[in-house]
Amino acid sequence: MTGLELLVGAEAFWRRARDDMAQARRRLLVQAMTFEGDDAGLSVARAIADSPAGDRRVLVDDYSRFVISDRSIRGPALLQPRWLRAEARATRAMFDDLVRGGVKVRVTNPIGALRLNYPARNHKKLIVTDDVAYVGGVNFSDHNFAWHDFMLRLEGAEATAFLSDDFEHTFAGAPKAGSRGLGDLRLLSLDGRSNDQGFGEIMDLIAAARREIIVISPYLTFPFTDALASAAARGVTVRLITPLANNKPIVRDYLLAVAGRFGFEVRLVREMSHLKGLLIDDERLVVGSSNFDFASLAAEEELVAVVADRGLIAAFRREIVEPALADALPAEAFPISPLRGRLAGLGLKIAQQVARSARGARRDAVPWPSPRV
Repeated sequence: MTGLELLVGAEAFWRRARDDMAQARRRLLVQAMTFEGDDAGLSVARAIADSPAGDRRVLVDDYSRFVISDRSIRGPALLQPRWLRAEARATRAMFDDLVRGGVKVRVTNPIGALRLNYPARNHKKLIVTDDVAYVGGVNFSDHNFAWHDFMLRLEGAEATAFLSDDFEHTFAGAPKAGSRGLGDLRLLSLDGRSNDQGFGEIMDLIAAARREIIVISPYLTFPFTDALASAAARGVTVRLITPLANNKPIVRDYLLAVAGRFGFEVRLVREMSHLKGLLIDDERLVVGSSNFDFASLAAEEELVAVVADRGLIAAFRREIVEPALADALPAEAFPISPLRGRLAGLGLKIAQQVARSARGARRDAVPWPSPRV
C-alpha cells in the first residue's frame, strides 16, 4: 500500500523532504530540471551533502546551464547583469562542491552547440529516499520556491521501487517509458519519445468525463485544450485556473482567446502559480511534472501520477482548488484583442513544430561538469 500526502507550498514540501533526506540511510536520489546556486538551491544541496545515505546521486537538466532565475545566461557576458553572472558562478560552484563531497552528479540531455536539442528537456522533479519519494512541480531555486506549487509525497516500497528504477535508467543515459498500478495510484514515466502512448491514458480520462473537469496549469495548450473542448461540447463543465502574472504571457493570452470559443470558464489567479493538476469528476486527479502542453507531449521526459484516493482528492479541492477560485479574477478582468489572441496561438503553433522536431533528439546523462556537445 502507498501512503499519499499533499504538500502545498515550497515551505511545507521542503520541511518534510529535508527531514526525509536526513533520515535516509541507503539512498538519496534527487532530480530536477532547474537547480540553482541561490538560497533555495543551496539549502537542497546542503541537505544532499549532509545526508548519511550511502548512495547519493543528483540529476540536473542541462537547462540549468543555460537559464538562471528564469533568464538566459548564454550570450555576451557584458550584456548580462552582474547578479545573474554571479548566480551562474554560484550554481557551478555548488555542483563542484557536491562532486568533491562524494555526490555523483550527472547532467541530462546536453543541449548541444547549435541548441537543436533544446526542446528535449528532462522535465522531471523527483526525490527518492529509502522508502519515501516526492513527485510534482517544484524545482530547486528561489523563484520556483516563491511560486505557488505543490509536491506529492509517496511512502511505500512499491512506489519508491518504480521511481528509483526510473531514476536509474535516466542516470545511465537510457530513459525508458513505463507505468505501475498501485491500488488508488498509477504512476507513469514518459521518455520524451513515446509520450503519445503515455498521455493517451490522460486523454482517455478526459474523454470519459461526465460532469466536471478542473485544470490548473500555467502553460496549458493544445492538444489538451482540444480534448477539453470536446468534453465541453458534450456538456461537461470545464474550468481552467491559470496565473494572470504568467512568466509566459503568450500562453495566458492564448487561453483567454480560446476560452470563449471552446466554452471554458477561465479564472485568473493574481500571482504566478506553477501548480499543475487535472481533476476529473472528483474521481481522478492527474498531477506530476507535466504542464499539459504541447512541449510536454512532444519531447519532454515527465513523471505523472493518476490518483483515485478520495482523501487526497478532497485535500486537493480543499487546499488548492477552493482557495484559488475564491481569490481568482474572471477572464473578463483581463480582456485581450482578437488579434493578440490569434498571434499568441500562431506563436505557440510555431513553437510546437520546433518541439516536435526534437522528439528524436539524443537522450543522455553525462558527468558534471562538462556535458558533451
